[in-house]
Amino acid sequence: GVPMERILALFGLLTFGVALVAYQPFALADYIQIVTEEYPPYNYQEDQEIKGVSTEVVKAVLREVGIQAEIKLYPWARAYHTAQHEKNTLIYSISRTPNREALFKWVGVIAPIEFYIFASKERPDIKIQALEDAKQYQIAVVREDALDQFFTQQGFPNLYRLNHNEAAMKMVLTQRAELWPISEYAGYYFLQKQHHSISDVRKVFRIEGFASGDQYMAFSPSTPDELIDKFRTGLQSIKDQGIYQQILDDYFK
Repeated sequence: GVPMERILALFGLLTFGVALVAYQPFALADYIQIVTEEYPPYNYQEDQEIKGVSTEVVKAVLREVGIQAEIKLYPWARAYHTAQHEKNTLIYSISRTPNREALFKWVGVIAPIEFYIFASKERPDIKIQALEDAKQYQIAVVREDALDQFFTQQGFPNLYRLNHNEAAMKMVLTQRAELWPISEYAGYYFLQKQHHSISDVRKVFRIEGFASGDQYMAFSPSTPDELIDKFRTGLQSIKDQGIYQQILDDYFK
């Protein structure tokens, strides 16, 4: 037979193991990784720091829920892929579209956004009355972003897929592409960053109805629901306290 103390020791280990397993979701829930892209003024890197209106909102929520996490800036396709496949991964500023609904666990709105199609001022001939009119033109998009997915779904034949918005902007300014779809604030930021004037482009069409009109934060689908709830509560709390509106006011004066 097995001595009683061996049995008790084994039983102790087993219960200790069960206790550890039972505790784990909460311990691991506090480890999260955060991914985003270079998409100013929502998220961008400056002086080795990740800044932007959405970044400030995310940081305020982290403080509210008492979690520390590093934010990593990737090309969009990589951030998007990471946030779909790795547990406890938060992605932000992401547009909430019907084809993305089931791919993420959505926390909530972190910033307003409006999307336009821009053309170079050198091309006054480009006229778009309805979205269909844009199909005849070469369109520079960022690989896997909401606009790429939207135009692909709509059967647009002439899409140049690039890794970054600055590359898309250059394609249009050098007339190797004709249209650049992007949110208004982001478009103007990229132009000014590269020492162009915002009058170097003109709005030719406002894109409506493809996304909710807001930017979101969302988690990877394998993330535990209690963590999603924690962040939803935190986001609502900073809105109730007026912190959220203050951040928006500081950026969009």
